[in-house]
Amino acid sequence: MFMAFLDFFRKKKVEEDEIGPEKIGFDEVGGWLDGKVEEVSEKEKRVFDLISEKIELFIREIEDKVKVLEGIDVESKKAHGRAKLIVRQGLDKYLGFVDIFIKELTEVEKQNLGQFVEDVNKVFADFDKHSYLFYERATFLIGDEMAVVKQEINNLSKYFTKLFSENQKIVDSSNVVSSTKLKLKKLDEVAITLDKISLETKELDKKIVEGKEKEKKVLGEIEEVKVSRDYVENLKKREEIELVEKQLEGDILKLKSLVDFKALSSAFHSDEKKMKIVKSYKENFQETFAKDGGESILNLVSEAKLGSKVFADKIEEIDKRQKNLGEIRVLIKKDVVGGMMEEVQKIKSEIENLSIEKVKQVKRSEGIEASKEGIREVVGVGVGELGGVVF
Repeated sequence: MFMAFLDFFRKKKVEEDEIGPEKIGFDEVGGWLDGKVEEVSEKEKRVFDLISEKIELFIREIEDKVKVLEGIDVESKKAHGRAKLIVRQGLDKYLGFVDIFIKELTEVEKQNLGQFVEDVNKVFADFDKHSYLFYERATFLIGDEMAVVKQEINNLSKYFTKLFSENQKIVDSSNVVSSTKLKLKKLDEVAITLDKISLETKELDKKIVEGKEKEKKVLGEIEEVKVSRDYVENLKKREEIELVEKQLEGDILKLKSLVDFKALSSAFHSDEKKMKIVKSYKENFQETFAKDGGESILNLVSEAKLGSKVFADKIEEIDKRQKNLGEIRVLIKKDVVGGMMEEVQKIKSEIENLSIEKVKQVKRSEGIEASKEGIREVVGVGVGELGGVVF
């Protein structure tokens, strides 16, 4: 008989062990937590019923004891008038704070046990803080009656302390449920963010592909333009311009070599205006020549009788080249390829910016994915604390 009893006990224990924590699929956690919210609410309701009954009883009992205090004739006590006045004022103030205590106690909301505990503790703390001095003053002549009221409040405090301690698990469960539901909500937000990033990344990919196709198209158009008759002729004219410009540059340098600046300086050293022209040509010949076509320096060379004929012929030759250059430039058409190449560079820059933005979005997505796993782990821990296990 004893062995059969042991077998039954062992079998029962094995069955209990096999039950273990409740297994919940991650997609079911939200609904499972809603069930836990209802469980916690039911437990809190039972505790709040006890609290309401206790507060009602406390109010009835303390009101009887307060009536005793209110009926005390302080003037009949054997003491100095000043002492009676202090006691009377202390008693009135203390009773006022007792009224406030009762009022605040009944007004504490009974929705969440954890919050209720905090609010009730504050009510007691405020009462102790504000009533202590007046209690001490009143007990000078009516100590016993005051002690009865104080003891009634102390008894209520002890009752709450014991009740809260016994039901701390309800508060803990409520906190775990709330925090775990918040994490689940965070996961929903993460999922929305990841979907948004995914859409943005796809849009970036689309724009990158479109940009590359556009770049390819423009490059193809450039190659077509380069083999066209107009472009080839235009290119030849540009090359001709470069050649003439180099010849002009050489002519101007030769012209400069024909000028005897030392002789000019000697001839016009006393004429500040003419010396300024000599100095300007000596230091910036090409730039100064471009401003007046060499007219001012030719006049000085002629005035100083320093070979003005040769100098004038060279200036005339330069003038002819410049006119020829102007005629060729008029025939030059707008550089179509140059503008198209600028467009290509702009497209390349846009593609690069889009690629950089895509890399940023990918990295952001990876970071959020990593945090997502962390949040899932926290949710799993919360479910474990509530007696479940996520699989």
